[in-house]
Amino acid sequence: MLNETTIRQWWEVFHGWKEKPLVEIRVLDERGKWLSGYFKDVETMLREIRRFPNCGIFATINEVDEGCFYRPQCETIIHAKTTTSGENITRRTCLFLDFDPKRPSDTNATDEDKAIAMAKMKTVYRFLRDEGFCDPVVADSSNGYHCMYHIDVAAGPEGDTLIKDFVSVLGLMFFDEKVKIDKATTDANRIAKVIGTSSVKGTSKFKDRPQRESKFIYIPQEWKVTPEAIIRKIAARLPKPEEHSYRYGKSESDFNLDDFIREHDIEIASRSQTGDGGEKLVLKSCPFCGHGAPDSAIFRLKNGGYGFLCFHNSCQDKTWKDFRLFYDPNAYDRKEREEYEFRRRYGSERKAFTPPPVVAEDNRGDKWKPLSSIKRMSPNDYVFIPTGIKDFDRKMFGLALGDLTVFSGSSGAGKSTILNHFALNAIQRDFPVALWTGELQDSRFLDWFDQMAAGRNFVRQVYGFENFYTTPDDVRTKIHNWVGDRFLLYNNDYGSDSGQIVADVTECIEKRGVKLVMLDNLMALNLNDADGTENERQTHLVKELKDLAKKKNVHIILVCHPRKEDAKQLLRKESIAGTMNLTNLADNVIIAHRVRMDFEIRAKSVFSIAAINDMMQYDVVIEVAKNRINGIVDFTVGLYYEIESRRILNSKDEYVVYGWQETATQQTLAPDEDMPDFESEKPDAYYNNF
Repeated sequence: MLNETTIRQWWEVFHGWKEKPLVEIRVLDERGKWLSGYFKDVETMLREIRRFPNCGIFATINEVDEGCFYRPQCETIIHAKTTTSGENITRRTCLFLDFDPKRPSDTNATDEDKAIAMAKMKTVYRFLRDEGFCDPVVADSSNGYHCMYHIDVAAGPEGDTLIKDFVSVLGLMFFDEKVKIDKATTDANRIAKVIGTSSVKGTSKFKDRPQRESKFIYIPQEWKVTPEAIIRKIAARLPKPEEHSYRYGKSESDFNLDDFIREHDIEIASRSQTGDGGEKLVLKSCPFCGHGAPDSAIFRLKNGGYGFLCFHNSCQDKTWKDFRLFYDPNAYDRKEREEYEFRRRYGSERKAFTPPPVVAEDNRGDKWKPLSSIKRMSPNDYVFIPTGIKDFDRKMFGLALGDLTVFSGSSGAGKSTILNHFALNAIQRDFPVALWTGELQDSRFLDWFDQMAAGRNFVRQVYGFENFYTTPDDVRTKIHNWVGDRFLLYNNDYGSDSGQIVADVTECIEKRGVKLVMLDNLMALNLNDADGTENERQTHLVKELKDLAKKKNVHIILVCHPRKEDAKQLLRKESIAGTMNLTNLADNVIIAHRVRMDFEIRAKSVFSIAAINDMMQYDVVIEVAKNRINGIVDFTVGLYYEIESRRILNSKDEYVVYGWQETATQQTLAPDEDMPDFESEKPDAYYNNF
């Protein structure tokens, strides 16, 4: 049977947006023979497939070379010698995941089979969503489910390898004995069922295994292209044999996984075959986050490679090398160990701070102290708030408690966005945050903050407003419940007198346990409640803030605007408006640069041509102009800006999952309220435009 309304919808979703659509239709007739036809419009295609109401109807999913249209089966369905080959695909535009429950061949699935396939599809959907994948089109394929992701990947051997590696990783992570993720879907010339046609497998005599009509169950508001970099990020997790390293007397060819497990008493919850000659060993608990089975596993592949995967957000960046180094610190060379130590610290979970009791000032002791009475500070004694800017945190360790940072930037450099980024990453590590902003309205701040916390996959575009996105109310509620009282915004009805602000900040630190204070910005503060000239009042304020940061062991960021910019001069710390004591007294000076054509011109006065060429790929560059702890200057970090979420990204494949959004594990699924209505009788009632 043919549902022509759904078939027209199928054409519009997958091919209607193309400038020159060309689709090959394949028909599996009653005799088990394949027929073929090429079409450029849906009505001509429908005219032909009406001739085959009880046959299997399939179609190519990727971009077909226009030259194929001139084959004998042009606009008609016939027995043909030649059909679409991999070489005839000019671009991969669809990543096709087929969730098919295991059953005897040439039979239809039961309702129970389909429920198992649905659960598996939801788990994989959540995983990919939390890695940054855009929403797929989801269809009931009659006997299973299809997830169709919009991609833009070059055809050819490199693209073929990328997609095959990607699907292989999913197979390793989610393979079980009940549902398979079909690896055959990775072929560039792959065909898939035309949605709106029916299954022709088996027989229609049995009610528990019926021949069903395929249908859409979810069409996103916009079928967005998932960036290739995100696909590569997951494909790169495919375990590969490691390069031999003889520095510590052993190579990977000497490594024996079973001996390693016994030697370090690693508890294995279960073992299973991966289906391609490899083995999956589910860990009783993850060594990094402690979550129990089946949330983490190690893999041994037929090619000699090893892998480690944990489904929890805090373990997203953990690799096989991290797993091995956890038990054997001498497994790799120094560079690998240092990188492991950084990732271990960076992803570690922190216990929430509790507000300290308010006590009187301690006795200050002797005015002059001998060296022997001074307590030495080791690197482990310092506490740093991670910023989420990984190269900054790798070099600077983060924002040190006890420090004052002056933060400036050129117009439009995204200072407010960066402050929100700092705040979210502090909250993620349970460091309470307080913000005073003298220029931004509460409601606008709230919209921006929620948008960043929600992320690209949860915000919705407001029709009629280009590049304007909002956060749905249900997502806002989750974000605010997660943040709780760990973020406090100053009520501007209490004014902007600097003395009052400092007093209120002090009280907030003492009573609320705040560890990161951000004051945005100096020009909006009223300094008239202090004596002296403008420069003297500014100096007094900076001294107060510096003393407060040190005494209360918090980090304070003071935003300061630059002076009127010289069209040929890049913003330097000397260009920050106000007294020179702003930067002289500060422990850190950080400058944000927006990367535009004028940046390229201005930067020539400071950086080399090679450095500038590297920076031009980014949207924002953060420059450390002063750092007291490490003595670092002229250190830069490039960042990307994402319009939908207002986030700044370390890399184009980055997708941060903040704590309001629980990630799903293989067996324990999060509530369905965080997902599209995949089991609805009609696709996306809110956003379907067809």
